[in-house]
Amino acid sequence: MTHIVRLLIVLAMVAVTSDAMADSNSIGVSVTSDREQQDLGEPESTQFEVSASHAFDTGVILGASAQYSNKAFSDSATANLEVTIGYRLRFNDTLSVIGSAGIGDRLQVSGDGSDIAYYVLRAAADLKLSEKVTWNAVAFRYRDAFESSDDYLTPQLATGVTFKVDNHNSISSRIQYNWKDWHPDTVGFALGYSRSF
Repeated sequence: MTHIVRLLIVLAMVAVTSDAMADSNSIGVSVTSDREQQDLGEPESTQFEVSASHAFDTGVILGASAQYSNKAFSDSATANLEVTIGYRLRFNDTLSVIGSAGIGDRLQVSGDGSDIAYYVLRAAADLKLSEKVTWNAVAFRYRDAFESSDDYLTPQLATGVTFKVDNHNSISSRIQYNWKDWHPDTVGFALGYSRSF
C-alpha cells in the first residue's frame, strides 16, 4: 500500500508543478515549531514543509506536499508525503470556504517507528480583510491511518493571517492546536512563504 501511495504522490507533484497547466499555480515553504501544550517553553518538534498546488478556474485545487519533522532532543525524524484534491467555494469577494481530501505516507526517516499510510480531510474558511490581508479564520484537519493499529489519529485546529506582499508573493503565520487520539498534544507556531504564478 505505501508504495502505491508514494507513486501517486510523485505523480501528483509532477502534475501540479507542470507548466502545461494554464489556470494558476503556487509553491510554498513553511517552518513550524511544535511546543508542549501545557508548557509552551518546551519544544516538541520542528517541521519543514514544501508544497505545490494548482487551482483551476472552476475552484478545484490539486495539491502535493512534503514535510520533514524532527522530534526535539532525539534522533527521531519522519517525512510526510501527501496529495490532495479540494474545492474552494467563494461566497463573495470577502468570504471563501475550502474543503479537501487526500492520501499520504508518513515515512520513518530515523529512530524507531514504521511507515504509515494515511488519509486526510480538511475544511477551512478565509476572510479577506483588505487587498493585502486575509484572515485564515479557521482550518480543521482530520488525519488517520488506514490501519487503525498504526495509531495515527492526529486532528488539528488552526487560525492565521496571510499578508500579500505583491501579486505573486505572500507571507503567512498561524497557530495550530494538535491532538493525538483526541487527547491534547501540542501547540504549533508556523511561518510560511508562498509564490503564485
